[in-house]
Amino acid sequence: ICVVLAAVLGTIIYRISLVSVIYGGGGFFVKKHAKLFTTVTAAIINLIIYHRLAVYLTNLENPRTHSEYEISYTFKIFIFEFMNFYSSLIYIAFFKGRFFDYPGDDVARKSEFFRLKNDICDPAGCLSELCIQLAIIMVGKQCWNNFMEYLFPKFYNWWRQRKHKAATKDETHMHMAWEQDYHMQDPGRLALFDEYLEMILQYGFVTLFVAAFPLAPLFALLNNIAEIR
Repeated sequence: ICVVLAAVLGTIIYRISLVSVIYGGGGFFVKKHAKLFTTVTAAIINLIIYHRLAVYLTNLENPRTHSEYEISYTFKIFIFEFMNFYSSLIYIAFFKGRFFDYPGDDVARKSEFFRLKNDICDPAGCLSELCIQLAIIMVGKQCWNNFMEYLFPKFYNWWRQRKHKAATKDETHMHMAWEQDYHMQDPGRLALFDEYLEMILQYGFVTLFVAAFPLAPLFALLNNIAEIR
């Protein structure tokens, strides 16, 4: 948990530093989209850091068996992904706007903690922000994952076969089945882990926050049908 909090804090410092650098010396277009640029890059960094950090910490433990390795890795990556995906949703649903005060509020003037007045919900309420956040995850993220899982392997296999044919002198030679299988992608040691992790996170979105986004079960069903196909 301390490692996750350190990673989140580092990401916040990165975003603040990058925004200040962009506003200090960037062009008009870059300054106009500074927050979008920092948000996208910070999200990519989080996705890269969490998985590599989980593998690194698990390797430091040096588990004796494969099952112990997978259990340790599962525990770490689930904590990282839980903080990455659920922290913003929990904050918007239960904490955002709770510490905001208005002029004349005596409690805010007497308490040091309640002097943080920059956080307030949209005029429509925090439920609308939570709905947008869930829509981005359940629609945008799932569509992107299906795109990467379906089209990227096909492109990668086509590119490897193309390179192999270009390096082969005798094009009339018939390759055996095992020779053709040599050019297939290596699924890796934890090939199915990401699939199970995706299902667990999706189940949490559907059960915990369905009141904010009622269409979440429908998009989860469509995503699972696409995953099966």
